Amino acid sequence: MRGWKDVSLVDTIYEEEYEFSSSPSLSPSISSPPTPLHSRVESWSMATGRKTDVLIYVQGTCFHLHKDPLISRSSYLKRQLTELSEITLPLNITAETFSLIAHFCYGTQIVLTPFNVTALRTAAELLGMTATKGQHDDNLKQITETYFRRLIASNRELAQIVFRSCLQLLPEAETTACLLSRCVEVLDLTGFDDEEVDGILDDVIGLRAEEFEIVAEAMQRRFSNHDGLYRIVDLYIQQHNGKITEEQKIEMCNFIDCDKLSPQLLIHAVQNPRLPLRFIVRAMLIEQLNTRRAIFTTSTAAAATKHHARQHQSDDKEPTTLGSILQRDAAKREAAQLKAEMDSTGSRIKILEKELAGMKKILQKSENERILMEKKLFLGSEKESSIITREERSVMESSRSASFHYGSRDANKIEKGERGSTSFAGLRVAKNEDSPRTKKNTGMGWISRLKSTLWSSKSASK
Repeated sequence: MRGWKDVSLVDTIYEEEYEFSSSPSLSPSISSPPTPLHSRVESWSMATGRKTDVLIYVQGTCFHLHKDPLISRSSYLKRQLTELSEITLPLNITAETFSLIAHFCYGTQIVLTPFNVTALRTAAELLGMTATKGQHDDNLKQITETYFRRLIASNRELAQIVFRSCLQLLPEAETTACLLSRCVEVLDLTGFDDEEVDGILDDVIGLRAEEFEIVAEAMQRRFSNHDGLYRIVDLYIQQHNGKITEEQKIEMCNFIDCDKLSPQLLIHAVQNPRLPLRFIVRAMLIEQLNTRRAIFTTSTAAAATKHHARQHQSDDKEPTTLGSILQRDAAKREAAQLKAEMDSTGSRIKILEKELAGMKKILQKSENERILMEKKLFLGSEKESSIITREERSVMESSRSASFHYGSRDANKIEKGERGSTSFAGLRVAKNEDSPRTKKNTGMGWISRLKSTLWSSKSASK
């Protein structure tokens, strides 16, 4: 490689047709690298007298290459190929991009474009392409970074192209070199209008929720105004309604700074039923705060105008002009309108607070019922045996008491008028007959109570 001055900088990409030949040592689904690279490898073998000694698989494509040119440029490949001669590249690098990487390692001049600079810049970070061959030689990371700064960072149209290519290489395109957020910054500085938002919206809508959060976070850091971010988040939630969780909606809306929204979109956010309730409450609070500030500013301006008019009238002793009257009336109407909006916002906040309180009570009640049910299930088996034992003991004691009562009456009958008789001291108590029928009914009653107690205990445990 002869340095940065030997790398061509162009604004268009030219696709080149490559011929693929099946590799005899691999399955038919794996093909050989492009013919130009194959020719370059053969030329290097002839010049050095060394055959290819490493085999690298990249997304179904196999590359027969030399170790020395690769490890002299890539710290990652140097680590991997120290003890191995055959590896599979697990990184987010396509076969087309790795072909360009191999060309670069063999000293071939490569062409950078807005369409491939993201892939090459990301690959340079993942593969550790920071090594140089001489004092005036640049590594791939430096070359791609310089290209981005010179052309992409000052051109809105090119930044849009790179932005779209970054979406296909998430999360590495953002985590390795912050390319996505830097493109967003270029769009913001060059006058990104909510039409350009529509232009990239189709690409963003198709992202997975995790990838979309990366885009939203990049826009949060780089956008000075969050109107465009709000529109993208709102439309994404609308398109994926029912496919994403409430927690994911909250995470996406957390990237929106309500202080950076225009008054129109702030009111839209307050009335947007698709957004999470937590975000709507936050937007309401910001709207109310802005309304109070506006009322204070208007009131202060009206008081200053009124004082100025009075002072001017007292100095010149002239009647109030029609213009001052109209200005004062307009200020009053504006203050009244702002106060009405503030009252409306306050009422909406109170309604939401009541709803939140109701939801909290329902959740608390459900939690208490769950805890109680768990306690019952846990203690039911332990209490079952103790409950049955207490009931049996009670029945046995009742049985012994009744047996003693009836036996004593049969053995020692008390005569009428004696101490202990039913007529003693003027007391009259009906005498129970100890008939066989009575004993039978009493015994059946004990058995019924015992069965009922056992059945109730088992039902409670279940």
